[in-house]
Amino acid sequence: MTRITKYSFAAISILFLSSSCSLFQPINAKKKVEVADSTPPGTLMLTEILYIDRVPVTNSMYQEFLNHLENYWSLSKHEKMKELPHYGLDKDVVFEPQTGSRELFREASLQNPQEMLTNKLSMENYYTSPFFQSHPVVNVSKKQAELFCLWRTDIVNAVYAIKSNSASQRARFPYKVLYRLPTEPEMIRAQNKLDREFKLFKYQNQIYAYTGNFDLFSKMQDNTGQMTIMEIKEIGKNKTYNSMLDRNLSYYNQQELKTGFRCICEVTK
Repeated sequence: MTRITKYSFAAISILFLSSSCSLFQPINAKKKVEVADSTPPGTLMLTEILYIDRVPVTNSMYQEFLNHLENYWSLSKHEKMKELPHYGLDKDVVFEPQTGSRELFREASLQNPQEMLTNKLSMENYYTSPFFQSHPVVNVSKKQAELFCLWRTDIVNAVYAIKSNSASQRARFPYKVLYRLPTEPEMIRAQNKLDREFKLFKYQNQIYAYTGNFDLFSKMQDNTGQMTIMEIKEIGKNKTYNSMLDRNLSYYNQQELKTGFRCICEVTK
């Protein structure tokens, strides 16, 4: 697996650049939507305290997660990060080399990279190819998805503290965020709300085909105004569900649906 240079794509990019996870508007949309500092990165607001990922977790996001498990993050460090200051945090405390967990890295890595996603595409090629970095990571387990949410919680809270040099600067951001898997009812409510507000985009087309438009997914991430759902299953807190819910599948059969996930974020003001 290709390692990511320290800080080059580290959590600051996944969290605070609008291109990090934004499959949100039609491809011809040109105007970016301004996102308030109080909105957790990569999410849309559902209620005053609940936000949901605009897109399923992508291959590049999951690779960053693995990079942190290998180099910067562990369960013991998770406990230590609970005591970190809320502002004026030195990034070297968070991204200290050789503080990762090789065991967690192995547990979270692809279990069968030679498995064929389609008759022409292996999991390893789909996961590592630059063409598919903006595509949803698939074939992860619930345990892996929950570990991702735990890591993401630590990193987002830490980056807020790194970006804030004073209490007044820190007040621009949520006091604390908690990422977890959504329940199916939460996903249904999110879709209903965002559909009414024209903020729901349903992508029903090829995802894994070599003949597909590889640039489509990254180009659609240039804007931050919509939540995108696709013809994949998503891991929820209580069950795995078809994210299209009541919508008829138009490209894949039920048996062909792959499993990915997205996070929901609870915030403390």
